[in-house]
Amino acid sequence: MKDTILRASVETAANHGLNEWTVEEVANRAKCAKGLVNYHYRSKGELLSRTAETVAMDRLARRLSALSRAQGATALDALWEALSQEVDSGWFAAWLGFLSAGGKLRLAATLTPDRERHLVLALHKALDLPALVDLDPALVAAILDGLALRLLQGEPVDAVREAYHRFWVTVL
Repeated sequence: MKDTILRASVETAANHGLNEWTVEEVANRAKCAKGLVNYHYRSKGELLSRTAETVAMDRLARRLSALSRAQGATALDALWEALSQEVDSGWFAAWLGFLSAGGKLRLAATLTPDRERHLVLALHKALDLPALVDLDPALVAAILDGLALRLLQGEPVDAVREAYHRFWVTVL
């Protein structure tokens, strides 16, 4: 039940944002009593922190999965699809909400440099990059998040995708 509640919390944040997120809505989505949410998560803050961490880790997992399924340009296309789906599903906006909330939620939603490095290692492997190509994990994360933000703002998908491709052409 604890995992069901966490999934319901993530879905609520993704579908409605933090301003509309309530323990009652989470309980409704989890199809359980509100008291059960409080039983499994001692406070609203604890559940929100765990939700923020889950959103951040899931974003990374989706990106890593996209890169692990293919090689070369196909891997970059898969990464683009993961990025687009993240925006379309509301997960990116939820993640931004956690970051902007500050405090413990920002900390929970922030990936450690070690975890960001996993994405760079996956890129090196998928693109068969020589060791000389030194991708900065923070720069790659900033570029991907910036492109996702442009999609979220409603910029034409084709224009953002073109910028995505120009970035990778520059790197390669």
